[in-house]
Amino acid sequence: MNSILFLSDVILDPVIKEIKQLSADLFHIDNYYEEDIISRLLSIRAIDLDRYDVIFLHSDQLYHQKEQAWQKSYCNAVLGLSKQVTKNIIVSNAFSASYNAAPIKFSFGRYFDTLTAYNDCFKELTAQANVFLFDFIGVCMNVGLNTFYNYNLGHLYQMPYNKLGIKAIAAEFVSQVKFLSTEEKKVIVLDCDNTLWKGIVGEDGIDGIECDKNAEGILHYNLQLFLKSKKEEGFLLCLCSKNNEEDVKEAFEKKNFPLKWKDFVVKKINWDDKVSNLIEISKELNVGVDSFIFIDDNLFELNSINELLKGVSCIHLSADYNNFVTFTQSFLFRKKQILKEDIEKTSQYELEKLRKETEREFASLDDFIESLNINLEIRLNDVADFPRLSQMTGKTNQFNFNKHPYNEEELRSFIENGRIYSLKVSDKYGDYGTVGLIMVELDNQAAIVENYLMSCRALGKKIEYKFYDNVVESLLSEGILLKEIRFKSNDKNIPAQTFLKSIEYGSKAQ
Repeated sequence: MNSILFLSDVILDPVIKEIKQLSADLFHIDNYYEEDIISRLLSIRAIDLDRYDVIFLHSDQLYHQKEQAWQKSYCNAVLGLSKQVTKNIIVSNAFSASYNAAPIKFSFGRYFDTLTAYNDCFKELTAQANVFLFDFIGVCMNVGLNTFYNYNLGHLYQMPYNKLGIKAIAAEFVSQVKFLSTEEKKVIVLDCDNTLWKGIVGEDGIDGIECDKNAEGILHYNLQLFLKSKKEEGFLLCLCSKNNEEDVKEAFEKKNFPLKWKDFVVKKINWDDKVSNLIEISKELNVGVDSFIFIDDNLFELNSINELLKGVSCIHLSADYNNFVTFTQSFLFRKKQILKEDIEKTSQYELEKLRKETEREFASLDDFIESLNINLEIRLNDVADFPRLSQMTGKTNQFNFNKHPYNEEELRSFIENGRIYSLKVSDKYGDYGTVGLIMVELDNQAAIVENYLMSCRALGKKIEYKFYDNVVESLLSEGILLKEIRFKSNDKNIPAQTFLKSIEYGSKAQ
């Protein structure tokens, strides 16, 4: 159960009641109304927040409409709190709405003028690894400002939201907390006919399918633009279509689609059932199907996958453009942060496919590995790499000794009494990026491996053994003995279990 603290300068009791209904009481929420919310933020102590997993801060300046100087003070107070605690802080963006807007000649609108005036302050706040914005203004826009608020009742009871507003805030909040506490999706799998384009390429021909800026093709054109942006954020795109591959490939070659044939890392275009094809995609990418989003226009296919492949998030693409807008706003398509490794994700998988194709040319795995000219760069307490390492602790499943997400501040705290070894790998084909993490707790001259994790794309080349051996040998060179390896088995970390049984200290694992 997530334990959540609400601090707000409006009464949120009806919102919290709705949240508990939507979440089936899975959240424990302590709720405090703070008329002087800045003073409360400045006086709060980190120890007061230890029992909470999430802190939600809401100052509604669409309602209160205070001056810009107040808004800057509030931003600085939130920033100060974020530096004290390692807990996730969700900050409603309603605090930035300005009452004293800039002259009309220079104004972007009262929702943005404070952001413009104090841009440096907001940038520093959003740069904090544990701070996430709650798009309250977006929620309000979706409902409609006049429908969202009841100002008269608000000034009587300090609870200014109408029923539609209450429901919308609660739904968005539940979605965001679930997003922050669960693993992100990694792969978007697409049908082709009546999904990436309107029409059936095998029947209508290439000239008969629509994906353009005209009325018939605009939904599919904008879907492709959306998917292209998701690829650039680090999602892997795949095709799964009952079709002739030559027809689909020709469509991508001859039509000026936003997406290109090369944008898809795996293509399953055949007449097999889609459940089997999704399983094959999972094997090729070495990731679980629970990291998949599948988009199709065919409800039969979606229902089959829902029944037979638990964990796949299925999305129905209908002809309703409103439906398209709604699902593109889903947290399924969000990233907690976007790093260099995410942007390079597709090219890294393309290189891995090239390595696998080359492997077939060698008589033995050892010969193939030797041909790669693998280079390992092991770093100790590399704070600059902590954003990537933090991301890995939340995303890595198959080779992970103890699945526990760490934020950057928690990693910094760990090295006060321990060590964090990170691993960068490259070979003759290219750079893998940062792919490994070993966390070692020190107890005098004894070492405890708190966690060891490795990205799945680095597995199978004995890199995991070399990294482990290097760390153990480095500790031994300082007279530090490995006393214990902490390990928690689950149904996903089978590769890590196999590795643990094969190493010298496996018998000491818990």
